[in-house]
Amino acid sequence: MIREEGERLIIEGPITMETAASLLDSGRRLCGQVECSAGRVIDLSGVSSVDSAALAVVLAWMRAAGSGRTLRIEGVPPQLRSLAALYDLADVLPLGEAAQ
Repeated sequence: MIREEGERLIIEGPITMETAASLLDSGRRLCGQVECSAGRVIDLSGVSSVDSAALAVVLAWMRAAGSGRTLRIEGVPPQLRSLAALYDLADVLPLGEAAQ
């Protein structure tokens, strides 16, 4: 589930193969909105589990945000950090603050 609070998109629940399609479409639309030109914060602190599909979803959201926009990711689950490192994407993804 994605909840919008101003420039912040709060993601709750799993980001897995089963949920990726709906999260992908919703997030793409929200990340690409013109009125969000100042940037978006993707808050993953409410994410309960991830698999490799989460990387694809986050990368697609980055593409949807487009150039000239800032997309920052906060509350990153340790599993997502681990997958990003495994796939050598840690330097590509704007992974900000870790989940507490």
